[in-house]
Amino acid sequence: MRRQCLVVSLSLPEYTIESQPDYETLGSRIDMILADNFGGKHIAIRAISSADHPVHTLQSLIDVILTTGTDKYDPARKGVAHEEFAPYEADFHADACIVGKNHVGQGADIIQKFYENALIDRGHRVRIDLLLIYDFHQLTRAQKADADMPGVSLHLEKYLFRFTNPHQKQKALLGIIKILR
Repeated sequence: MRRQCLVVSLSLPEYTIESQPDYETLGSRIDMILADNFGGKHIAIRAISSADHPVHTLQSLIDVILTTGTDKYDPARKGVAHEEFAPYEADFHADACIVGKNHVGQGADIIQKFYENALIDRGHRVRIDLLLIYDFHQLTRAQKADADMPGVSLHLEKYLFRFTNPHQKQKALLGIIKILR
């Protein structure tokens, strides 16, 4: 039987990509919802844009994630920076943290990284629509199969994860935060 996954909504209509978002203001709202729902937990946060999944509506993408535990629903689909991440055989990239009672800073960092890095790795900006919250203790850091293979720069390796139990990925999923327009 599948464990119940928390799905919460956060309305951020002021969050657009037409101009640089106010990282701190938007981030503090994300931090509040993280603290309220995942306080005291060691988690990994994966940011998702529905623009990267044009075959799905936001709700159908959420349904796939709830069923499978991941947004990797098509084995033939190559993700962003696939060639760089391939040597690690990572299941996904995410940002790990321990959520404190007065958790601050993580939300601003996520919004900033996504806004600035999407332009570099996709060639255009995209908006975050979902935050997937994983139990850090059900993940392992991905490592290169062959240490001599080229990969990402060392400071980026900490963002690459594998599921500890790849046949039950949905058990690692603690929650989904919908960032509404």
